[in-house]
This record gives sequence, C-alpha cells and structure tokens, in this order.
Amino acid sequence: MKIIKFTYLTFGAALLFASCANDVVEPETPRNDSRIYFKASLPESASRAQIVSNDNLTEFNVTVFNPADVVDGKLNPFIDNISVVKSEDSSVFSSEECQWPASGKEKNNLTFFAYYPVPDRTENNTTIDGNAPDFDFKIPDFSVSEDISKQVDFVAAYKSVSMKSEMYTDIRLDFEHKLSRIEVNAKGENKNCKIEIAGVLIGGTYSKPTFKFNPHPGAGDWILGDEKKNVKYVYNAGDKIVTISDTASGVSIMGGTQGNNYAMLVPSDYTAWNYENDNTNSEQGLYLGVLIRMTDIKGKQQYPYTDTNQGPDALNIPKVYLAVDAGGTVKSGQLYKGENGTYFIDPELTSPYVVPPGSEVREFGWSAIPVTGDWEPGYYYTYTLDYTYGVGLHAPDVEPSEGPNAGDPIISDKVGLTVTVKGWQNGSSSNIPVPGS
Repeated sequence: MKIIKFTYLTFGAALLFASCANDVVEPETPRNDSRIYFKASLPESASRAQIVSNDNLTEFNVTVFNPADVVDGKLNPFIDNISVVKSEDSSVFSSEECQWPASGKEKNNLTFFAYYPVPDRTENNTTIDGNAPDFDFKIPDFSVSEDISKQVDFVAAYKSVSMKSEMYTDIRLDFEHKLSRIEVNAKGENKNCKIEIAGVLIGGTYSKPTFKFNPHPGAGDWILGDEKKNVKYVYNAGDKIVTISDTASGVSIMGGTQGNNYAMLVPSDYTAWNYENDNTNSEQGLYLGVLIRMTDIKGKQQYPYTDTNQGPDALNIPKVYLAVDAGGTVKSGQLYKGENGTYFIDPELTSPYVVPPGSEVREFGWSAIPVTGDWEPGYYYTYTLDYTYGVGLHAPDVEPSEGPNAGDPIISDKVGLTVTVKGWQNGSSSNIPVPGS
C-alpha cells in the first residue's frame, strides 16, 4: 500500500494559498442561535462546470470531532457526515442538524473536516490518548468515473476551532482541490497526411484509493491501493472532430465543447508504460491514448489500416466507428459494424443506425504515447502532443496473433510531448520537456 503525502513545499505552494491571502475576510459575526454557520472559500470564483468554485458550491458535508466525546478510547464524531446548505440570501452554510455543543465544554477545541461532493460512505476509527486524538477518519474506495466527461472535482478543508473564543461565530473553511486536473492538447503539421482526432484516453491511473483526513493544511492525504484503470472520452453527437494543424500551443482534444472538458484524476508519481518490455502493459504504466484517423494527400485512409501490408492481422486492430457530417461534427459516436456494411448503436447489434444524408461513417483507431506523471493535488497539467513526425504506438489492448503488436509503431512512433504545469488559480506556468515515444 502506497501513501502519498503532499507538503506543498513545491514551486507552486504560494499559488494555492495566494488567493486566500488576498481575500477580504469578513468579520466573524456572533449568532443568536445554536446552529453552526460556515463561510466557504475556494481558490477561484470563475469556473467551468466540472470545477468546484465559490460560484457553484451550494452545499458540502462536515464531520466534527470534540475531544470530550470519547467512548472506550474511541473518539466518535460530534457531528457525523452532515450536509450543510448555502442560504439563498447570504453566503453562509448551515443545517439544523449541525449545532454547537451544549454549554460547559467551552475549554475544548473542535476539529472540523469538510468535503464535497458527498462520498458514498466514510469510516472512523479515531482513538484518543488524553487530549491528543489519533485521527483515522477517511473516505474508503474513492471512485473516479471511467468517463472523463462525468468526472468531477473533489475539495476538502480542515479547521480547528476554539469554543472559548469562536463559539457562535461563523466558521471560515478554506477548501483545497484534492485531485489533479489533466488536459491533452495536440498540434502538428505534416504535408503528406491529415490527422483527425475523435477521443482521448488516460491509461493506468489509480482507482479506488482512500482519502484519509488529517488535521493540517490540505486536510488529508491519499492512500493508494494496487488497482488502476483507464479513463476515456470518445466524442459524442455534437462534438466537432479535431483536425491537427500547426497551432503553437495546440488545441484541446478532450471533446465536450472543446476546452471545457478535462480529466480529474488521483494524484501520484506515475511511471510510464514500458512498451518495450511490457507491451500489453500488465504493470499498468501511464500512457495517453488518442483516437485517430490518418489519411494521405489523396484522401486514402492510412490508419486504421485498410489492407494487410502491416501484417496478416492488421485489419483486426480494434476500430471505433463514428458518423460525422460534412462539417466534421459527430452525428453519432461509438457505432458497431454488422454484416454488409450495416451499423448499429449497440454492441449486441440489435438497434440499427441509419446514416443521415450528408454524413459518413469514419473509422478511428487508438494510438498510444507513454508518459510519466508526477501529479500533485490542486495542479493543472496540460500535455501537448506534436504529431508532425509520427502518430505513436499501437495501444496495449491490441493483441493480434501476428503483428502489428501492442507497442509497435503506427507508421512512425515519434510524437513530441511537452507538459505545462500550473496552479488552478492565477498560476504561473512552466514547460517541462518530456521525451517522445
């Protein structure tokens, strides 16, 4: 089991907290009732739908520990995973179920853990020796969707509150992003071919880790298990196919509304797919998968393969079929091919798809580029792929009996790669050159 701890003593530490330092902190206002009122702060205001921000955070859950509430050496939550909701006419959050302790316990400090979105469950095995709790409060089997478009941000906060001085005042919680945000861009200019992109995959990322809360800035650490998975997004109806061009910074290939979609993944120091010695990626190394279609200057499809020049099993390379109109917009994604050139919208081949007038079904195939990832929570990583000289490798799930095999080049494997790293809020960036495949 691997525990990833982040001290934030990195070049971007100031970025994560700078916005909080610059905020105008409203005075904490004493209240006349016993409910606990919260004010939430996040690193940014303007946001896209996937990112939790000051604009769209309307509720979160809190668990509160009181060192006086000990039963047989175990410290039970004084408030256990209760949802607090933002008031319609103010910026404070509260709940009738979340109230201050009865009088007589003012000498104690309360420990607040806050988090959003609400987990399926939490576990608590916190013990206490005297007045020093050993916190073992966590979210087990934290799950990130395998569909990139359905992934969401995860934020958490910690606060220690002295009841003697802060009881009945508004509690300010400074939330931090606990996942890494990943975007993939592409660029390139090859006068001999045209490259179209219709999907992206990030392979070998941790799944079902545990988030363990701790009373320090950052609110907690990730405990990583052994299980990993792939996450992907294949373009859906309404997405526009990306045609690679020589754009300096590249264009997003994450689909959605082009630039409003990115992956939210568990931070870790990932090692790259070892395609030379582990071509099927049994060790679950990190790689980027890109769903591509390559045609020559005459418009003939070069990849996915249309003949057996690349080996007897070249035509068995898995394909993805998309119905695309003349303007390059997807009319229907993930079609399945039946007999006699017919298509279906389900893998069981029970629901036929009729190609609309002005559209055609285009074949796409996965390519792969091994990458490393030293991802930290609250950072934004943009991988820019340069397809000027190549399109990458056959993906790890390719298993024909006779070449090409997983890890073999697709025509040419030389894809340039640069990574830009910055904080989510007003972060200066740095370019990190990474060798191509």
